[in-house]
Amino acid sequence: MYITHTMLTTASPEKIWKIWTDVKNWKQWDVTLREAALLKESFQADVHGVIIPEKGLKAGFKVTSCVPNFSYTLTTRLPLIKIHVHRFLGYNNMKTTFTHEIWVEGPLSWMWWKLTGRNAASRLSQAMKNVKQLAEA
Repeated sequence: MYITHTMLTTASPEKIWKIWTDVKNWKQWDVTLREAALLKESFQADVHGVIIPEKGLKAGFKVTSCVPNFSYTLTTRLPLIKIHVHRFLGYNNMKTTFTHEIWVEGPLSWMWWKLTGRNAASRLSQAMKNVKQLAEA
């Protein structure tokens, strides 16, 4: 189970990075979230956080990898499932590219896909548009 979306923007990579790592404000661009928070102040590898979706239960996440101003991966563990979110930056013709990937693994990944994943692609597309709009403002 894998979803990806890439966009081009005139905004700097630093602007996208700032939006992506400002966890308490993820709800400004990710319409599926009610709240999100880090349990420590700085965004870096091995830091834990919490997300509260608009629908569903509160879940913890861990920043499993982080290369500042380039990429990071978050992992959320649920019973018999792991959800990974990988975001990374690039360049194309003097513009910034930004990519958001989601993949799910585990014995119940099919259930996540059936209940949530089908709509995840359209929600991801909207979230990316929202990030672009915030970065270019």
